[in-house]
Amino acid sequence: MKTVDAQGKMCPMPLIMTKKALSEISENETLEILIDNETSVKNVSRFLEEHNMGVAIEKQGNVFRLRVNKTGIIPEETRAEDFCETPMPVSSDYVIAVQKNKLGQGSDELGELLIKGFINTLPEIDNKPETLVFLNSGIFLALKGSPVIDSLSRLENEGTKILVCGTCLDYYQKKGELGVGIVSNMYDILNVLSHAAKVLYP
Repeated sequence: MKTVDAQGKMCPMPLIMTKKALSEISENETLEILIDNETSVKNVSRFLEEHNMGVAIEKQGNVFRLRVNKTGIIPEETRAEDFCETPMPVSSDYVIAVQKNKLGQGSDELGELLIKGFINTLPEIDNKPETLVFLNSGIFLALKGSPVIDSLSRLENEGTKILVCGTCLDYYQKKGELGVGIVSNMYDILNVLSHAAKVLYP
């Protein structure tokens, strides 16, 4: 049985090594592939299965052993890279700009429930926003007594910056009721939005 040791190698190398090894063995011969990352295991498995070769996977410690019985020919023009899927990089370089104290269009009551659920869920996700910006009626969510004030305080304590529009606080006469974050101006808010990798507007 021929063995391909692809430990420590990232896509597309395990796929290329597997394709090359299959071309070197005979019909019905077994190939063993050693891989130490789950992404490459999925890629190689898909590559084999799409060419009608069943694969058995066994994990020993941090190493996956894939065994495949060669039951056909992989065309020479098949590009291993086409089967290479890599995990999306996780980036926290995004900003959420909350422009109102409701989420979506339609029922105000439903919108208030939705924005409450949206913000109360943020502390539970791994990829938390870098900054939260509150504008217009969105500033009511950052006031003392807000139904999401505890979640916003938790986010701030964990490193998320919270900017609250000072002009908006003045307009609604709520500057003395700010419960979380810092009073900001349009220059700083625009600077944050323009430099973010992504801005979400719930």
